[in-house]
Amino acid sequence: MSHAVAGYLARLGLDPALAAGRPTTPDAAVETLDEIHRRHAERIPYENLHTMLGSPPDIDAAATLRRVAAGGNAGYCFHHNGILIAALRALGYDVVEAWGHNWDHDAERRDVHVGHLALSVRGLPTADNPGGVWWPDVGCGDGLHAPLPLVAGEYRQGPFTYRLDVRADGWTFHHDAQGSFGAVDIFDAQLTQAQAEAAHRRLTAPDSGAYARKLVVQRRLPDAAETIRGCQFTRTGARASRAELTSYDDWRDGLVTLGIRMQDVDADALRGLFDRSLTAHREWLAAR
Repeated sequence: MSHAVAGYLARLGLDPALAAGRPTTPDAAVETLDEIHRRHAERIPYENLHTMLGSPPDIDAAATLRRVAAGGNAGYCFHHNGILIAALRALGYDVVEAWGHNWDHDAERRDVHVGHLALSVRGLPTADNPGGVWWPDVGCGDGLHAPLPLVAGEYRQGPFTYRLDVRADGWTFHHDAQGSFGAVDIFDAQLTQAQAEAAHRRLTAPDSGAYARKLVVQRRLPDAAETIRGCQFTRTGARASRAELTSYDDWRDGLVTLGIRMQDVDADALRGLFDRSLTAHREWLAAR
């Protein structure tokens, strides 16, 4: 695992020597946690590319970490937060797993189901967070750029404002109004392997899975969030913009710009995905 962790850190532009262990003081450990999180959010996009190509990657964290360390794509929240959990534990952080589900209105909130892998990091008290519990999350796509103290309140990160509610059994993250989802309820409990795999199969099931309906690629920058959804690019935050990517070259270039790696992507399959996405995009425009 240490070789993969060193490769992951190198991909983030950090010194692989960090794999020997986290800094010993809480302030320095939080600073390192913050740096890992920020660089991950900026450099390794949230995406469902291989799911849309018909081959969703396994959610085994060790395998995902090796793939990402070698320069490959990660996937969605189970992959991103899975490798963050594995890497932070290898560095010596006290990581506690959790799970959650996204919702936009009360009916969705009442329909509790596993849709998100989450975590908290304990034992790092600072002047701003004397309780020492932190919430890093690199699996929310256009969500956090840096970890938040797990303390109820309102937080500003770049142009976006978030709110945390802390409950006895977990916490709730309320996204900025510009975000791609409303909120996520997170429960302070670990999933069994069977529960995680069942959720993965449901989320990536062809046609019916939430992550198998439309291509989504997202990255979080210090001052913005960028998304390609189908054949449309959107940037929220600083220098907000929107563009239709209706030529294959523009669409492919957009994916690469957001951080997608093409080393293991079949060119014909990618072209087929573009053709399907463009057809769906034109149908959506016609129905507006």
